[in-house]
Amino acid sequence: MYGWVGTILSVDLTSGRIEKVPLSKELASNYVGGRGINVRILYDQVKPGIDPLGPENMLIIGSGPLSGTMLPAGKTNITGVSPMTHIIGDATGGFHFSPEQKFAGYDHIVFSGKAEKPVYLWIDDDKTELRDAKHLWGKTIDVAMSMIRKELGDRRIQIACIGPAGENLVRLANVMVGDGSCSRTGVGAIMGSKNLKAVAVRGTKGVKVAQPDVFMKLAKDLEQRQFKSPNFPGLSIYGTTRILNFWQRHNTVAIRNTQQTGSWAGFNELSHESFQKRFFTKDYACFACPISCHTRWEIKDGPYAGEKGPFVELGPIAAWGPILDNAYAPSVLKAYNMCNHYGIDVMNCGEVIAAATEWYQRGLITKEDTEGIELEWGDYEAFLKMIPKIANREGIGELLAEGGVRAARELGRGADKCLTYCKGAMWTSSDDRYSKTWQLGIAVATRGADHLRGATQGAIRDYAGTETVENQLYAEGQAKSVYDIQCLTTLADALEICKFSTTRVGMAMSLKDMADLFSAATGIRVDEDSIREMADRIWTLERAFLVREGVTREDDTLAGRWKEEPPRGGPLDGIPHNQEKWDKLLDEYYDLVGWDKRTGAPTRTKLESLGLKDIADELERDAAAIKQRRASLPWVGYTESDES
Repeated sequence: MYGWVGTILSVDLTSGRIEKVPLSKELASNYVGGRGINVRILYDQVKPGIDPLGPENMLIIGSGPLSGTMLPAGKTNITGVSPMTHIIGDATGGFHFSPEQKFAGYDHIVFSGKAEKPVYLWIDDDKTELRDAKHLWGKTIDVAMSMIRKELGDRRIQIACIGPAGENLVRLANVMVGDGSCSRTGVGAIMGSKNLKAVAVRGTKGVKVAQPDVFMKLAKDLEQRQFKSPNFPGLSIYGTTRILNFWQRHNTVAIRNTQQTGSWAGFNELSHESFQKRFFTKDYACFACPISCHTRWEIKDGPYAGEKGPFVELGPIAAWGPILDNAYAPSVLKAYNMCNHYGIDVMNCGEVIAAATEWYQRGLITKEDTEGIELEWGDYEAFLKMIPKIANREGIGELLAEGGVRAARELGRGADKCLTYCKGAMWTSSDDRYSKTWQLGIAVATRGADHLRGATQGAIRDYAGTETVENQLYAEGQAKSVYDIQCLTTLADALEICKFSTTRVGMAMSLKDMADLFSAATGIRVDEDSIREMADRIWTLERAFLVREGVTREDDTLAGRWKEEPPRGGPLDGIPHNQEKWDKLLDEYYDLVGWDKRTGAPTRTKLESLGLKDIADELERDAAAIKQRRASLPWVGYTESDES
């Protein structure tokens, strides 16, 4: 095979058996790689309705056919059934793990079962073994990675690792892949449930492409176009930190757990210019990336002086800044390091603490519950104390470790009204009600509330003129924008290309570029239409996975605060959610993707057109069981008006 290396490494943790399985051409050509092949394996080999923290779940680490080439294709996809949402738990991280996995000779690594005691997997090209990890259990990720590199005698080894949060089955737990974080869906808890501390890999083989000269020419041309992209300078210097400036200009910053929207008084302290001037020290890049949007940082003074870390993005800044009304920038960087060391999704952790702070303000939790910690807006010292409590499930951390939606359900008394969520996943760090393309993309994403699947800002308006703001909100073409972006980002995740290289963020790589590069790398000739069909097949299979777990049209919305309350402040101040217009927008989207407008399930016609007749047959045959299965979804079975 070209592009792919042709092998899946299958690891049965229960028996300790490790087997090399050929990657079939059918699987590769239909589902591309990464996220695509991962979800097909998950669909076929994991039964519906399982306990995500039980041995029946799987953990799949995927690379793509462009990983390890001269392209910025260094992303890693980790997939399983999410402990947070009970639907697809898929997380993506960058840097060098995925190429190293390819260099060792493996497209995907599939873990099943559960080890009797803590282990880690060591891959040294063709040599693979499960090693004792008892001495690593309980260690933070930075310490564990250092110990593994010392033990194996090579500091260049690439490692995917969990921290105490994953070991303690915290539903917010992530997996760190080098400096990158695979977050948002609790995949670290899956790894912990299997007693799997880490995967360490060293590879010395190459990746062969079918047409080297053509591939190199395409890659060089793309690189030059990237340098000329209008967003290249800002992205290269500041990364995603500059997006907070965008929100500030448009009065859409989410403040105090999104109780308030507008311009934030603490913005200047957390602006991209401030971070660049005060903390950034040295630029560096993920594998083969010409953009180099990451910058190392160091805190020079104050209580956290000497703290150093590898880049920081918008998500942590928003989640530990304005939604907590915290303008002390060093504390944001400190929280970022602490979360990464304990193995917690830094964005989700900030969101959960913001919810807890509002619950504290409303009297739903008390000082006795927090063991003396007073959760007051802006009190970064109190917020930082919550991180180890959550990671170790201590005190109030036992509740918050379950995630915002489950915690709200346990608290009752309207606690969920303080959240915004979709399919069990929270969304608080930004208030995107001003952009229905963004909101629609989050609502229909196949892993719960998610901005990285199909969300796009669309045209940002000043909401001026004689036309009402509400009519301007629901402009024509929004569903089509979401569909186009979902195809682009699905392919990026399957090829393991960084989305910051694509037209989604104003960079050069388009769907046509992906088709041309895929063709030259694999020798399988595709055009833009046929590679779009590949994306459509992956997306439709993901939706079918959600449907068989019980997801319906009812779940394609942002529940909680966004739906129940109008924005307070900002350009949409006082304008309530319009369900009639939202339903119409959803209908337009369903028409594009081929989903039944009543149920939200892909139609048989759609499934069969993509070669998924077996999926159509299964969904039809198991309709009664699916209906019963819905009740076990963590966000189903109670209402936002529940005051019990």
